[in-house]
Amino acid sequence: MNSLEIFFSHIGFSWTLSKLIPFLLSILVGLFFSVIFFKRIKILKSIKIFISFVLFVLPFALYFAYSPIYSGDFSNSFYRKQLKTEFPSSKKISVYVLPTCPYCIQATSTLIAMMQKNEHINLEINVLCAQVNEADKYLNLMKGFGLVKVRLDNPDYLIRHKDLLKLTEGQFPTYILSEKKKVIKAWHNDTFGVDAMDEINQFFK
Repeated sequence: MNSLEIFFSHIGFSWTLSKLIPFLLSILVGLFFSVIFFKRIKILKSIKIFISFVLFVLPFALYFAYSPIYSGDFSNSFYRKQLKTEFPSSKKISVYVLPTCPYCIQATSTLIAMMQKNEHINLEINVLCAQVNEADKYLNLMKGFGLVKVRLDNPDYLIRHKDLLKLTEGQFPTYILSEKKKVIKAWHNDTFGVDAMDEINQFFK
């Protein structure tokens, strides 16, 4: 999420609309300048049409270069997998990450934006690591948003640790929405788009 999308979400738009509005605005801006140029500049018609077209597509192209749309941005392709592991009775979104996973680290900015929009979201970040200090990066990045837990791969935790690895299917970050000790929905990073974010936002209202 970029700052413009976060701005639109904070003034009341859904995450889906917040993703779309900048692109729609770029089209309108391009159309405005294209029409103004076409009506006011007197040059050869073929050149005028070409320049008008360039002015029309340029704002959209520039914004797309700044904030491209990826295949998973509007995705909400969840899966369900029930394990022996019990989740809390209360509503919770649990995110499973690895210490050095670049996608996991990038996801923290989205998670913070989600919590800034809806303070009722019950977020828990689970860092699957071997050393406690490997979770320090997430503690610093989250800046007090949500609860960061260190999931150590030690003998006392080993069985649950392996169970959780099955739940993530080896893909990180993995987002788990749970209630009444059961997994409701789960998403991997490439399927957790703005539609999924809107669903979580509504879930915690």
